[in-house]
Amino acid sequence: ASAPSLSLLAVRPSWVRVRAADGTVIFEKILDAGEEFDVPLTEVPPTLRAGNAGSLYFAISGQTFGPAGSGPEVVKDVALSTESLLERFPPADAERDADLARFIAVAEAQATE
Repeated sequence: ASAPSLSLLAVRPSWVRVRAADGTVIFEKILDAGEEFDVPLTEVPPTLRAGNAGSLYFAISGQTFGPAGSGPEVVKDVALSTESLLERFPPADAERDADLARFIAVAEAQATE
């Protein structure tokens, strides 16, 4: 069985930094609206620090969870393992975030093409 896929999804610009267990920066940039970053599957999960965390969601095997925080807040030391994210974050509610609803609609339209 393969491990679940995990990606970060920005519905509005959000600064993200993903660090490996040894502290090495794996990825750092401002994700624009609609951009995703596929989190590498590693034995020890990387950690996330993100600004404007209310704009950042987690896509786990096709389902969306989050957001990572509230509004413009910064979140720190979020373990990027599917198990810990599923425990910590509820399924995303597209009715509460119009930008997320638009992204989901576009993704669904592309999937049917």
